[in-house]
Amino acid sequence: MKLRALFTTLTLGAACLTTAPIHAQTVDPCTVYMCMAGISGFGLSGGPACAPALTYWHTALAVYSPYFNPPASAARRRTYLTPGCPGANVATNTAVLSAIMTQWGWVP
Repeated sequence: MKLRALFTTLTLGAACLTTAPIHAQTVDPCTVYMCMAGISGFGLSGGPACAPALTYWHTALAVYSPYFNPPASAARRRTYLTPGCPGANVATNTAVLSAIMTQWGWVP
């Protein structure tokens, strides 16, 4: 009897996990790129709409091992922006990407 109860519990638990909504844990790389470009002096700052993107940049993309690691954070941020946002790789936007990384890539 215990085996049947365990199997039923596991089946119901798995069904609940598959039907529960999944919330995104990341912010769109192009949104982060545009907001970071705005605060770096290339366009508008974006105001309150950029708050989630800036928070993601400064918290989720920062590397701590166990203390803040600037080179690893800069590398992680660059790899997040470069393939994630195709517009960041365009020749006309490489100066913007370089400015973002120079100004904000190494700070927590």
